[in-house]
Amino acid sequence: MYFSRHNDNVVFSNYYRGPYTLFGKVLTVEAPASHKQRVSVCAEDVLTSHLDPKVYLTLVIDKSVCRVAPGFIELFSNLKDLIVEADLDKIELTPGLEKLLLKNNVILRGSYNSPAEKMAKKLSLRFIHKNIFLSRYCNREYDQSTELTLCFQYKEPPFIWREDMTSGISAGNSGGGTVRTDYPKDFYVGYDAEKFAEDYVGAHHYEKVRANEELAAFLAEANRRRKK
Repeated sequence: MYFSRHNDNVVFSNYYRGPYTLFGKVLTVEAPASHKQRVSVCAEDVLTSHLDPKVYLTLVIDKSVCRVAPGFIELFSNLKDLIVEADLDKIELTPGLEKLLLKNNVILRGSYNSPAEKMAKKLSLRFIHKNIFLSRYCNREYDQSTELTLCFQYKEPPFIWREDMTSGISAGNSGGGTVRTDYPKDFYVGYDAEKFAEDYVGAHHYEKVRANEELAAFLAEANRRRKK
Protein backbone atom coordinates (compact mmCIF):
# COMPACT_ATOMS: atom_id res chain seq x y z
CA MET A 1 0.00 0.00 0.00
CA TYR A 2 1.39 3.40 -1.02
CA PHE A 3 0.21 6.94 -0.39
CA SER A 4 1.16 9.62 -2.88
CA ARG A 5 3.27 12.48 -1.60
CA HIS A 6 1.89 14.65 -4.37
CA ASN A 7 -1.76 13.92 -3.60
CA ASP A 8 -2.59 12.58 -0.15
CA ASN A 9 -6.09 11.71 -1.36
CA VAL A 10 -4.78 8.94 -3.62
CA VAL A 11 -3.81 5.40 -2.64
CA PHE A 12 -1.88 2.91 -4.78
CA SER A 13 -2.51 -0.69 -3.79
CA ASN A 14 -0.91 -3.90 -5.06
CA TYR A 15 -3.92 -5.87 -3.89
CA TYR A 16 -7.24 -5.96 -5.68
CA ARG A 17 -10.01 -8.42 -4.88
CA GLY A 18 -11.27 -10.54 -7.72
CA PRO A 19 -9.64 -12.36 -10.65
CA TYR A 20 -7.99 -9.32 -12.24
CA THR A 21 -4.57 -10.95 -12.43
CA LEU A 22 -4.82 -12.27 -15.99
CA PHE A 23 -1.60 -10.54 -16.93
CA GLY A 24 0.30 -10.67 -13.68
CA LYS A 25 1.02 -7.86 -11.27
CA VAL A 26 -1.90 -5.51 -10.62
CA LEU A 27 -1.90 -1.92 -9.40
CA THR A 28 -5.11 -0.27 -8.23
CA VAL A 29 -5.45 3.50 -8.07
CA GLU A 30 -8.09 4.58 -5.57
CA ALA A 31 -9.02 7.11 -2.92
CA PRO A 32 -8.63 6.17 0.77
CA ALA A 33 -11.80 4.73 2.27
CA SER A 34 -11.86 7.60 4.74
CA HIS A 35 -11.85 10.21 1.97
CA LYS A 36 -15.20 10.86 0.32
CA GLN A 37 -14.11 13.45 -2.23
CA ARG A 38 -13.52 12.19 -5.75
CA VAL A 39 -9.93 12.64 -6.86
CA SER A 40 -7.74 13.07 -9.91
CA VAL A 41 -4.52 11.20 -10.64
CA CYS A 42 -1.46 12.43 -12.52
CA ALA A 43 2.11 11.35 -13.25
CA GLU A 44 3.45 13.00 -10.09
CA ASP A 45 1.25 10.69 -8.00
CA VAL A 46 3.19 7.67 -9.26
CA LEU A 47 6.62 9.27 -9.19
CA THR A 48 6.31 10.61 -5.65
CA SER A 49 4.97 7.29 -4.34
CA HIS A 50 8.22 5.55 -5.24
CA LEU A 51 6.42 3.05 -7.47
CA ASP A 52 8.06 1.36 -10.43
CA PRO A 53 5.33 1.54 -13.08
CA LYS A 54 7.19 -0.82 -15.43
CA VAL A 55 6.46 -3.84 -13.21
CA TYR A 56 2.67 -3.49 -13.45
CA LEU A 57 0.88 -5.20 -16.32
CA THR A 58 -2.67 -4.48 -15.14
CA LEU A 59 -3.83 -1.01 -14.09
CA VAL A 60 -7.19 -0.52 -12.34
CA ILE A 61 -8.72 2.96 -12.15
CA ASP A 62 -11.03 2.77 -9.15
CA LYS A 63 -14.56 4.20 -8.98
CA SER A 64 -13.35 6.96 -6.66
CA VAL A 65 -11.23 8.57 -9.39
CA CYS A 66 -12.89 11.25 -11.51
CA ARG A 67 -10.04 12.27 -13.81
CA VAL A 68 -6.86 10.83 -15.28
CA ALA A 69 -4.37 13.50 -16.29
CA PRO A 70 -2.41 13.21 -19.56
CA GLY A 71 0.84 11.32 -19.07
CA PHE A 72 -0.36 9.16 -16.17
CA ILE A 73 -1.18 5.92 -18.03
CA GLU A 74 1.83 6.33 -20.33
CA LEU A 75 4.13 5.69 -17.35
CA PHE A 76 3.06 2.04 -17.36
CA SER A 77 5.16 1.05 -20.34
CA ASN A 78 4.43 -2.71 -20.08
CA LEU A 79 0.67 -2.31 -19.65
CA LYS A 80 -1.44 -5.17 -21.02
CA ASP A 81 -4.78 -4.70 -19.27
CA LEU A 82 -6.41 -1.31 -18.52
CA ILE A 83 -9.49 -1.56 -16.31
CA VAL A 84 -11.55 1.59 -15.85
CA GLU A 85 -13.94 1.01 -12.94
CA ALA A 86 -15.03 4.64 -12.97
CA ASP A 87 -17.05 6.04 -15.87
CA LEU A 88 -14.66 8.94 -16.32
CA ASP A 89 -15.90 12.05 -18.06
CA LYS A 90 -12.85 11.97 -20.27
CA ILE A 91 -9.67 10.01 -20.83
CA GLU A 92 -7.56 12.14 -23.14
CA LEU A 93 -6.15 10.04 -25.96
CA THR A 94 -2.76 11.68 -26.36
CA PRO A 95 -0.32 10.54 -29.07
CA GLY A 96 1.80 8.91 -26.34
CA LEU A 97 -1.14 6.98 -24.90
CA GLU A 98 -2.32 5.89 -28.34
CA LYS A 99 1.16 4.63 -29.17
CA LEU A 100 1.38 2.66 -25.91
CA LEU A 101 -2.06 1.07 -26.26
CA LEU A 102 -1.42 -0.02 -29.84
CA LYS A 103 2.13 -1.21 -29.24
CA ASN A 104 1.10 -3.42 -26.29
CA ASN A 105 -2.25 -4.45 -27.83
CA VAL A 106 -3.86 -3.48 -24.52
CA ILE A 107 -7.23 -4.92 -23.54
CA LEU A 108 -9.56 -2.13 -22.43
CA ARG A 109 -12.21 -2.83 -19.81
CA GLY A 110 -15.09 -0.68 -18.67
CA SER A 111 -18.86 -0.45 -18.78
CA TYR A 112 -20.81 -0.26 -22.02
CA ASN A 113 -20.64 3.16 -23.73
CA SER A 114 -17.81 4.19 -21.43
CA PRO A 115 -14.66 6.07 -22.51
CA ALA A 116 -12.83 2.73 -22.40
CA GLU A 117 -15.19 1.19 -24.96
CA LYS A 118 -15.13 4.26 -27.18
CA MET A 119 -11.34 4.28 -27.09
CA ALA A 120 -11.22 0.58 -27.95
CA LYS A 121 -13.48 1.14 -30.97
CA LYS A 122 -11.44 4.10 -32.17
CA LEU A 123 -8.17 2.16 -31.98
CA SER A 124 -9.62 -1.24 -32.99
CA LEU A 125 -8.48 -2.75 -29.71
CA ARG A 126 -10.17 -5.48 -27.72
CA PHE A 127 -12.85 -4.42 -25.24
CA ILE A 128 -14.26 -6.49 -22.39
CA HIS A 129 -16.98 -5.36 -20.04
CA LYS A 130 -15.51 -4.75 -16.60
CA ASN A 131 -16.24 -7.20 -13.81
CA ILE A 132 -19.33 -6.37 -11.76
CA PHE A 133 -19.21 -6.72 -7.99
CA LEU A 134 -22.58 -8.23 -7.10
CA SER A 135 -22.88 -8.65 -3.36
CA ARG A 136 -21.21 -9.23 -0.01
CA TYR A 137 -22.86 -11.26 2.73
CA CYS A 138 -21.55 -11.32 6.31
CA ASN A 139 -22.37 -13.94 8.94
CA ARG A 140 -21.36 -12.24 12.17
CA GLU A 141 -22.13 -15.28 14.32
CA TYR A 142 -19.42 -17.34 12.60
CA ASP A 143 -17.28 -14.39 11.47
CA GLN A 144 -17.61 -15.37 7.82
CA SER A 145 -18.23 -13.41 4.66
CA THR A 146 -18.92 -14.26 1.03
CA GLU A 147 -18.45 -12.02 -2.00
CA LEU A 148 -19.85 -12.56 -5.49
CA THR A 149 -18.42 -10.96 -8.65
CA LEU A 150 -19.67 -11.36 -12.21
CA CYS A 151 -16.58 -11.65 -14.42
CA PHE A 152 -15.98 -11.32 -18.15
CA GLN A 153 -13.16 -12.63 -20.32
CA TYR A 154 -11.96 -12.33 -23.90
CA LYS A 155 -13.30 -15.21 -26.05
CA GLU A 156 -13.93 -17.31 -22.94
CA PRO A 157 -17.07 -17.95 -20.86
CA PRO A 158 -18.24 -15.36 -18.32
CA PHE A 159 -18.32 -16.63 -14.77
CA ILE A 160 -19.33 -15.83 -11.21
CA TRP A 161 -16.37 -15.64 -8.84
CA ARG A 162 -17.28 -16.52 -5.27
CA GLU A 163 -14.81 -15.69 -2.53
CA ASP A 164 -15.35 -17.04 0.99
CA MET A 165 -13.45 -15.57 3.92
CA THR A 166 -13.39 -16.57 7.56
CA SER A 167 -11.24 -15.84 10.59
CA GLY A 168 -9.01 -18.59 11.94
CA ILE A 169 -9.05 -20.28 15.29
CA SER A 170 -6.35 -17.99 16.64
CA ALA A 171 -5.39 -14.35 16.29
CA GLY A 172 -3.80 -13.51 12.96
CA ASN A 173 -5.13 -16.60 11.19
CA SER A 174 -7.67 -16.49 8.39
CA GLY A 175 -9.08 -18.92 5.88
CA GLY A 176 -11.53 -19.30 3.05
CA GLY A 177 -11.50 -20.19 -0.60
CA THR A 178 -12.76 -19.33 -4.06
CA VAL A 179 -15.23 -20.97 -6.41
CA ARG A 180 -15.61 -20.23 -10.12
CA THR A 181 -18.87 -21.05 -11.93
CA ASP A 182 -18.87 -20.64 -15.73
CA TYR A 183 -21.95 -19.55 -17.70
CA PRO A 184 -22.82 -19.45 -21.40
CA LYS A 185 -21.90 -16.24 -23.22
CA ASP A 186 -25.57 -15.40 -23.78
CA PHE A 187 -26.54 -15.97 -20.12
CA TYR A 188 -28.04 -12.47 -19.95
CA VAL A 189 -30.69 -12.95 -22.66
CA GLY A 190 -34.13 -12.06 -21.29
CA TYR A 191 -32.80 -11.22 -17.85
CA ASP A 192 -33.22 -8.21 -15.62
CA ALA A 193 -31.54 -7.90 -12.22
CA GLU A 194 -34.41 -9.50 -10.33
CA LYS A 195 -34.60 -12.57 -12.57
CA PHE A 196 -30.81 -12.84 -12.49
CA ALA A 197 -30.88 -12.82 -8.68
CA GLU A 198 -33.52 -15.55 -8.66
CA ASP A 199 -31.61 -17.87 -11.00
CA TYR A 200 -27.94 -17.21 -10.31
CA VAL A 201 -27.39 -16.40 -6.62
CA GLY A 202 -28.45 -17.82 -3.28
CA ALA A 203 -30.90 -16.42 -0.77
CA HIS A 204 -28.26 -14.54 1.23
CA HIS A 205 -27.34 -12.42 -1.80
CA TYR A 206 -30.75 -12.10 -3.44
CA GLU A 207 -31.83 -8.66 -2.19
CA LYS A 208 -28.50 -6.97 -2.89
CA VAL A 209 -28.17 -8.48 -6.36
CA ARG A 210 -31.71 -7.62 -7.44
CA ALA A 211 -31.03 -4.01 -6.38
CA ASN A 212 -27.59 -3.83 -8.04
CA GLU A 213 -27.79 -0.85 -10.40
CA GLU A 214 -24.57 -1.68 -12.22
CA LEU A 215 -25.83 -5.20 -12.98
CA ALA A 216 -29.20 -3.83 -14.10
CA ALA A 217 -27.52 -1.40 -16.50
CA PHE A 218 -25.36 -4.15 -17.98
CA LEU A 219 -28.30 -6.51 -18.51
CA ALA A 220 -30.45 -3.82 -20.12
CA GLU A 221 -27.72 -2.72 -22.53
CA ALA A 222 -26.59 -6.27 -23.34
CA ASN A 223 -30.14 -7.23 -24.29
CA ARG A 224 -30.62 -4.03 -26.28
CA ARG A 225 -27.46 -4.73 -28.30
CA ARG A 226 -28.52 -8.30 -28.97
CA LYS A 227 -31.77 -7.09 -30.57
CA LYS A 228 -30.04 -4.69 -32.95
